[in-house]
Amino acid sequence: MICSDINPYAVDLVKENFNVNKSNLKGSIDVRLGDLFSVLKKNEKFDVIIFNPPYLPIDKKDIIEKHDWIDIATNGGIDGLKFIIRFIIEVNRYLRKKGRAYFVFSSLSNRTKLNDYLKKSELKSQIVTSRKYDCETIDVYSLFN
Repeated sequence: MICSDINPYAVDLVKENFNVNKSNLKGSIDVRLGDLFSVLKKNEKFDVIIFNPPYLPIDKKDIIEKHDWIDIATNGGIDGLKFIIRFIIEVNRYLRKKGRAYFVFSSLSNRTKLNDYLKKSELKSQIVTSRKYDCETIDVYSLFN
């Protein structure tokens, strides 16, 4: 299993949690620091890819601090799709045949634009689960070939 994050503190925490709990787990994990697919080698392909992107639409005036990890973890750009679109465009080259990719989407983001990118994609898509909260609905999308 490969796990990655752009936040070095998150990477360190995953490594620490794995080391504390490895006697209760099967297999191993490779935890990498980097942005989206930049951590992968060209030939690495997966049956399952899970992506929890920064998905909230955030205007520049709402940013607390340019390099604050909370902003980086939540800021999906002005339409909430900055990273989701990159994911949709790039994910197919890392999926095995019959593989599945999952990502999280907020109803606060631009669903029309998301649907346009999904239609242009080489992959099929479906919402596999949704959860309503006070001011938004969170959907989990599945992408597959």
